[in-house]
Amino acid sequence: MKRVLFLIVVGLCCSQLASAQVIDKFFRKYQDDPAFTVINITPKMFSMFSKLSVDDPDVQKLSNVVGKLKGLRILVKENAKDGKKLYAEAAQFLTADLEELMTVRNQDADVKFMIKETPKGNIAELIMLVGSPSEFVALSLFGDISLNEIAEIAGDIKIDGFENLTKLPKKKK
Repeated sequence: MKRVLFLIVVGLCCSQLASAQVIDKFFRKYQDDPAFTVINITPKMFSMFSKLSVDDPDVQKLSNVVGKLKGLRILVKENAKDGKKLYAEAAQFLTADLEELMTVRNQDADVKFMIKETPKGNIAELIMLVGSPSEFVALSLFGDISLNEIAEIAGDIKIDGFENLTKLPKKKK
């Protein structure tokens, strides 16, 4: 319930993002469906967040990482009877220019992470899909951010499936 409230509050604070990302067609297909919770965080919101003055070093570190992000889109369907079907449909929208980062599969859910890299090896876009018998989540995070930085903030972002990114090995700088 807390997660749903968080998603709604963030969604109300943000305007719709008009950027054409890899899984954009899938998001457009379901963004007006009232059965889905839709969240779009624009580059302006990330820019404003990164300029916040804070004394806490952990929050400042998070703020510095968030400043490198250009957008975040989340599509959630809770209490879904078709979560696995939506997962399979969304996976079809993933293009050949994405590389699989990690897949986690258990009896409850399938979680897939795909990335599109920048020429210098950072992540231009990270796609996360979660499909279970009762829930579906599609997340698209884009900017110019390292895998280490994504792993750092993954524990702070309370989205089902995103905690799996904390298990990634750290790259040496």
